[in-house]
Amino acid sequence: MSSACIDTNVIIKYYTGDLEARKALEPVINGEITGFINNIIFSEVIFILIKLLTDMKAYELKRKPELVKEVIKKIDKQIKFLREYFIELEVNESVKQIAIEVMRQYGLLPNDALIASTCRHYGIERILTFDEDFKRVPWLIVLP
Repeated sequence: MSSACIDTNVIIKYYTGDLEARKALEPVINGEITGFINNIIFSEVIFILIKLLTDMKAYELKRKPELVKEVIKKIDKQIKFLREYFIELEVNESVKQIAIEVMRQYGLLPNDALIASTCRHYGIERILTFDEDFKRVPWLIVLP
């Protein structure tokens, strides 16, 4: 079975009904492709969902813990989806070291570098993403 890292933007677009994202994730949901994420992607997905549902910035949300609690309850289905369809890989010291080199060589920002370096460390060659920045990493095959 083939595998791919699934970037945050694909998951978010899937949740918002984007047809291209739905088509891209179909093989993962059907079990034809093993989908991987890391804790960066997990965190980004949840944070973006909170922001979408509240239309608030991080500094505003920090002052409204009760609202955050309410929203987390509302996105329980999406959190279960993340846990059911994707295998979460650990960001360990090796991944962090690779990420520094990825930032130096390819100019990726920290979260994207950690995602790319997670792929490198665990031998994942493909990434489902709508982010063109990953095309700068020569050892990643960017899909769709």
